[in-house]
Amino acid sequence: MKKALLLFALVLLAGIGLLAASHDSGLPEGYWDSPAASAGKAPHDWSNLETDLRPEACAQCHAEQFDAWKNTRHAAAYSSGLVGQFAAMGFESANDCLQCHAPLAEQLYSGNADMFASVTLKLAHPAGVVASGQSESKLPLRHSGVSCAVCHVRGWQRHGPPQRGTGAVGEVGGPAHDGFQATADFETSQFCASCHQFPQSMAINGKPLENTLEEWKQSRFAKEGVHCQQCHMPDRKHEFRGIHDAEMVKKGLKFELSERAGQAVFAITSTWIGHAFPTYVTPQIIVRAEALDAAGKSLQTWQWEIVREVYYNNGWQEKRDTRLMPGERREFVAEGIPEGAINIRYHVQVIPDHFYKGVYESLLSDSMQPVAAQHIRQAVRDAEGNDYLLYEKELKLTSSR
Repeated sequence: MKKALLLFALVLLAGIGLLAASHDSGLPEGYWDSPAASAGKAPHDWSNLETDLRPEACAQCHAEQFDAWKNTRHAAAYSSGLVGQFAAMGFESANDCLQCHAPLAEQLYSGNADMFASVTLKLAHPAGVVASGQSESKLPLRHSGVSCAVCHVRGWQRHGPPQRGTGAVGEVGGPAHDGFQATADFETSQFCASCHQFPQSMAINGKPLENTLEEWKQSRFAKEGVHCQQCHMPDRKHEFRGIHDAEMVKKGLKFELSERAGQAVFAITSTWIGHAFPTYVTPQIIVRAEALDAAGKSLQTWQWEIVREVYYNNGWQEKRDTRLMPGERREFVAEGIPEGAINIRYHVQVIPDHFYKGVYESLLSDSMQPVAAQHIRQAVRDAEGNDYLLYEKELKLTSSR
């Protein structure tokens, strides 16, 4: 009888444990409001590794995620193009920028001296991280940009998506840092909104500078339950691929090239992009067509730009917005083709950092502190190296001219 009661009690306790693990309380309130990873005291029995918030420490157990993340724009968020502007801003304004580029309370500057020391130190350690489990030195946490702790740690507690395999949510036990709190909130587009959806108060011509979440809400993807992570973190890969990745961009677009009534017609359809293409004011897409004769000589060119162009003149102004919305198909027609043309060549060039290039050039034209100028010159080199050819194809004309 006692054995039966004991067995019943064990089964009951196991059931209660499963119920606790199946309750999804969501993210703690204010998860993205002044986030602090090390608020309060760390458990006294934790190892140094468990209390280390640097991504290199996380890599000891999560090497696959670290190795994917270290090559991303998130890892490079504390960039030369960003910090090179700080000397002219002061630490308080710089901290406003860090709210997205290095958001944790532990990453913010404590004063101008801290800021200048960090900006100078970055010249000697441009990457911020080196290899799985290693670093050039114990750099300030801000140098790792949007790293593991930014998304996963609050008040020493680790947070993450439902447990892989079991789908468990709530408290999920484990041998390191007392397990983690699992919630499906990590798999929703809203999780990304803190940095990728600007407030309406920052709107230009009625649209915030970055309006990604709202664009997604208006798309078919929101209706179909396809969230940001399914495209930018497929199978939970921490790659965060976007406009800088040609393969990623190609997957989201359909290209068609044909001849119609003596015209060359090139069409781009946004088939698998859940927001405007491109989503921000920074990139520019150039579509160019050339009429070629039998010798390959260019007889005429046509050019179109896909961009949201803004400028500052007593406040931010929008000059034009020619971006593609989700599902939109647009034709780029080469008409008035000159005599002697036998082929029309189309190509699509992506300039991911177009807007920043203009910013950097204007900064370098002014008097800058030497350290700041070094960073901006590096940012120019980095930006120039990011341009790529997305598409190129020739159409052989059938009609005579």
